[in-house]
Amino acid sequence: MAREYLPKLTIAILALSLALVFVSAQPGIVAATYGTPHSSPPYPSSYTTPTSYYHHHWGSGYYWGSYYNYYPYYSYYYYPSSCSYYYYGYSSYCSSYYSSYYSTPSSYYSTPSSYTLTVATDPSNLGTTTGGGTYTQGSSASFSVTQTTIQVSPTSQYVFSHWSGDYTGVGSSGTVTVNGPMTITAVYQPQYYLSVQSQPQTAPTPQGQGWFNAGDTASLQSPAQTVGGDGESRLIFQGWSVDGQAPQSGPSLNIVMNSAHTVTAVYGQQYYLNVQTDQGVASGSGWYDAGSTAQIYVSTPISTSYGVSIVFNGWQGSIQSSNQSTNVVMNGPMNVVATWRTDSAVLYLTIAAVIVAALLIVGGVIAFLAGGLGRTQSTKQTTVHKNTTDTTTHDQSNTTHRPEHHHKKTEDTEESRTSTS
Repeated sequence: MAREYLPKLTIAILALSLALVFVSAQPGIVAATYGTPHSSPPYPSSYTTPTSYYHHHWGSGYYWGSYYNYYPYYSYYYYPSSCSYYYYGYSSYCSSYYSSYYSTPSSYYSTPSSYTLTVATDPSNLGTTTGGGTYTQGSSASFSVTQTTIQVSPTSQYVFSHWSGDYTGVGSSGTVTVNGPMTITAVYQPQYYLSVQSQPQTAPTPQGQGWFNAGDTASLQSPAQTVGGDGESRLIFQGWSVDGQAPQSGPSLNIVMNSAHTVTAVYGQQYYLNVQTDQGVASGSGWYDAGSTAQIYVSTPISTSYGVSIVFNGWQGSIQSSNQSTNVVMNGPMNVVATWRTDSAVLYLTIAAVIVAALLIVGGVIAFLAGGLGRTQSTKQTTVHKNTTDTTTHDQSNTTHRPEHHHKKTEDTEESRTSTS
């Protein structure tokens, strides 16, 4: 019976031996006693001869030696000095947690990452930046703008304002550490030019001309409402003309700079009209816009001399006119003088009337006196004639008595008439 089981027992022992051999051929981790650290690469591509033995008891009657082990796969990399490899059978293991770390050796020899840095502008068509490109992770990249002011026309331009995106700042240059894809934008501010002038050119020009950010409000103030005026001409502020439009009134102007603008301070030319007179009352003196029409007038004074009147003789000076009320075109400073003359026609007529009246009165008196004298003489003549007749009759009757006495009375009567005449 024992002979029957002997072959089977032999087979079982042989199988157990093969199993032990198989098990002994597998790597195992023993209680780690660290050996001498390995040297610098390059390392041998095969297992090295153990430099020392540290015998440990493991199981029953088995002692194991500690070996350093190098793999050809890791020939270009250092192993951690604290990692020891132990030979057990035909295989080696790295002790502790390093075995799992080194199980992915690709992490030791992968190529470092590269990232793109984009440096742009806003607006995008300016193209005035430097520093964009591809950089290794962790490297430092510098960037900048090549122009802080870009003039695109005589009245519009762009001025660098600030950086935005993965970098912020107001300097014209900067530096960043590239740890991933990055985009940095140079932001430019659009600006427009405000041109300020005056009309006419001799008028003062307001302050405020220059560049303004788009959307800002520009404020202008008239430098003076009146320029000059001490003499016979002056300028008077009339308003603001924006881009050639009709003037806007007011001493100040606010304009939104959403584009380039030209503002003109409009002044009007004025001239002084001086109306003079030494008689009556003149009207029309004052300031008038150039080219306008002024009306002048002078009243006739009341004469203080009996029979003598003051008569308007006409305008002299800048104009000549015989009308007391007339128009003057103000194409320059004007000085107009009213001239007068005296009229004695009334006096002369009065004198003539007086003379005529006097003559009439004298004539009347003379006529009256002449008429009265005639009647007296007629009465006397009648009386004389009667007396003469009576005397004649009487004389005739007494002729012989007094002829010489009658003749004497007749002579006395004639002498009396002559004296009366």
